[in-house]
Amino acid sequence: MKRHLYKELIAWKKSTRRKPLIVQGARQVGKTFLLKEFGRLAYANLAYFNFEQEPDLEQIFNQSMNVSFLISNLSAFYGKKITPEDTLIFLMKSRRPQKLSPA
Repeated sequence: MKRHLYKELIAWKKSTRRKPLIVQGARQVGKTFLLKEFGRLAYANLAYFNFEQEPDLEQIFNQSMNVSFLISNLSAFYGKKITPEDTLIFLMKSRRPQKLSPA
C-alpha cells in the first residue's frame, strides 16, 4: 500500500499541471509519515508547518492567498528560503472533533 501511494506522489510531483495536493484519511494511518518521507526523499527541502503547534500560521493565510505572498511569508516564518522548484511545502492542519453541546 505504501509503495503504491508513494508512486502516486512521485507522479504528482512530475506532473506539469500539478495543483496543491490534499491528503485526507483516518487518523493514525501514516499520512504524515508518508508525506514527510516523500519530502525527504523526493525534494531538496521539506518545509513542514503544523497549524496546531504554530497557531500564528493562520494569520499568514488570513492576509492573502497570493502565492508569492504566501511563499515569502512562509519562508520568513520557517527561517529558510523556500524555493518552489525544490521545496515541498507541507501544511498540517488536523481537524479536531468539536465538543458536543449539552442538549
